[in-house]
Amino acid sequence: MSKKQMKKLKRREAYLEHRKEKRVIEKERKKAKRQAMKEAGIDVRKKPCYAMASSNCKQTIAIDMGFSDYMNAKDIAGTVNQLAYSYSANRHTENPAQFSIVNFTGTCREHFDKSETTKNWDVNITEKGLKEALPDHKIVYLTADSDNVVTELDESCVYVIGGLIDHNAHKGLTLRLAEENGFEHARLPLSEHVTLQTRKVLTINHVFEILLHYTWSKDWRQAFLSVIPERKGIAANDGEKKDVEAKEDRAEDEGEPEKEEN
Repeated sequence: MSKKQMKKLKRREAYLEHRKEKRVIEKERKKAKRQAMKEAGIDVRKKPCYAMASSNCKQTIAIDMGFSDYMNAKDIAGTVNQLAYSYSANRHTENPAQFSIVNFTGTCREHFDKSETTKNWDVNITEKGLKEALPDHKIVYLTADSDNVVTELDESCVYVIGGLIDHNAHKGLTLRLAEENGFEHARLPLSEHVTLQTRKVLTINHVFEILLHYTWSKDWRQAFLSVIPERKGIAANDGEKKDVEAKEDRAEDEGEPEKEEN
């Protein structure tokens, strides 16, 4: 191992150790806050969770995790984190979407399986590919490189998000994958409804949450404005600014990387 590689490894180890310490401190801070609220007579019950089986939403959304070979260890960890954010959003929605994770093998799966919290997820997880895992659905792969635009969601279709963080190192990869496998492909109607002052870059969980929001709101603009973080300088195409009360970007808080909507 070269000196440069050793320095890089040491920095990575120091970062991971510091992150563990921060998580312990944050956990204790939240615990103390909940206790203080409880003593003050404030309801501190956790958000309710909802099961897919009893959901009125029959829309299927899949995340394709078959991209381990295209990512380094840091990006694999970030991808699994974004997968967890997607799951949390679905679990706490009154009518969750039918959520599938496909092609889940390799290093991504190994990282995922290390966590005890993922063992009882209410989600369809499989090592199978899209065709084998979802034979009764028309496959629509979401990619920002597509010339097609999603105008509304169709319950006979499964909308697929590529589980990939690549910092544009593999531009057009998901579009090429869709075409080679004979899948339909499309992009979200982002530019038709909002403008961004920064690059049109969305995390995996942002794409998932936008789709999830649309399943009940049937309003793309509202979904974009509610999910995409304020720091991206988002505004409706008519100049309307995003509500400052909208939720903060969790990815930014965790310092996780972002990806193209793919």
